[in-house]
Amino acid sequence: MTIWQTIRKNPNTLTWAIIIHVLAFIAIGISFKSSEPKISAVKQEKIIEAVAIDERKVNEEINKLKKAENRKKRNEKKLQDKVRKAKKDRKKEEKKLQALKKKQKEQEQVNKNKRIKEKKRLAEIERKQKETQDKLNKLELERQEKQTALEKEEKRRQAKIAEIKRIEVKRKREQRESAEIKKYKGLIDNKVSRNWVYLDSYGKGLVCVIQIKLLPSGDVLDAKTIQSSGNPAFDRSAELAVRKASPLPVPKNTDLFQREFRIINLKFNPI
Repeated sequence: MTIWQTIRKNPNTLTWAIIIHVLAFIAIGISFKSSEPKISAVKQEKIIEAVAIDERKVNEEINKLKKAENRKKRNEKKLQDKVRKAKKDRKKEEKKLQALKKKQKEQEQVNKNKRIKEKKRLAEIERKQKETQDKLNKLELERQEKQTALEKEEKRRQAKIAEIKRIEVKRKREQRESAEIKKYKGLIDNKVSRNWVYLDSYGKGLVCVIQIKLLPSGDVLDAKTIQSSGNPAFDRSAELAVRKASPLPVPKNTDLFQREFRIINLKFNPI
């Protein structure tokens, strides 16, 4: 390959060649100044040899430049390969990132749907619980109302039973007291009658009432006529009979005594 073919294929070498030749001519010019005006055949041969040497150096420089250019191209190719690989890797990463984002978005939508569904489910549970609680509250209110009504009814029933018992107890007590009163008044009447001396001279049809004040022991505290027969002697005989009969039989029940026997009226009516 000639120099010109090399230059046509590698235009950059022309610049270097020109620079080298310029430097060579400068060197030759300097050599001319330092030599005699006449150039000998020997010196011309040296110049030709120098030119040949320069051309060889130029070729060497061109080869160096070609090698440097080739290295540069190889480096550029490697760099381009790395760039392409980096772009390819980046595209892969972008695809992975997009797929991951898509998957994440889908998962977020799934999670969102799950949350919405769970929220609806919880709302439904709360609604049912509220309905159940309302029913329980209503039932509890009805139960309390019924319980209150039953308690009132039971109170009325118990009050009625208590009243019946009270009346029955009172009736029985009154019966017992009536029997006691009758019994002791009969005893008093008998005892006073045994101590009463009735004279025929008093006449018939006489009646008097003696009020008697008694002590709980039955002792006669006082005896006086509150309804006269019209015959003083008859009345005095009745009072005397009461005093002679003291102490009179009285019940041991203090309450009964206070109510019925502390003051009694005894009727004297001889038959």
